[in-house]
Amino acid sequence: MVAGAIVGLVERWELPLARAKCSRCRHAFTCYPPGIYPRRQYQLDVVAEAAAAVSLGGESAAEAACAAGASATSVRRWVSWLAQLARPGELLALAARLDPDAPAGAGLPAPSAPSPSSRSAALVLAGLEHLGAALVRHGVALVDRTGLGRVLSWQHQAHGDVYGLVGGLCQLSPAMALGTWAGDS
Repeated sequence: MVAGAIVGLVERWELPLARAKCSRCRHAFTCYPPGIYPRRQYQLDVVAEAAAAVSLGGESAAEAACAAGASATSVRRWVSWLAQLARPGELLALAARLDPDAPAGAGLPAPSAPSPSSRSAALVLAGLEHLGAALVRHGVALVDRTGLGRVLSWQHQAHGDVYGLVGGLCQLSPAMALGTWAGDS
């Protein structure tokens, strides 16, 4: 079961995912269709919207969870994960390098969220929005609506990186994105 968001509406659908195995090394893997981020029941746009409702909108985790069709525990985990995903300053610096004419950093949220984790998540979400918008303005084709979805999906397409709540990579490296961007030009 996968949950994706379509302009504020969370939609669930059953999605059978093919499994394959390398004939040489016998390593098994899942084949994900385009637009589906690996190892996530709730897709990145849903996570971003729920976390933004808590960290930017002042909603409780329970209120945001109800709108996303998730548990309050999941929403709290998402906020904590986002707070540790990247350094906001690095995201904004990269966005400014990719798109110097854009006002990267303008409109950053005031850190008024109730917890340090929520404040950090708000700044990371804002930085991801700026970076995601810079990618789109420069012609990178992305299906996700949120900065979180755009940047992480692009990293997955370009490098095969998956940033999960458990295991996998812990922190997004904006420098890696810049290296890919330079190679795309």
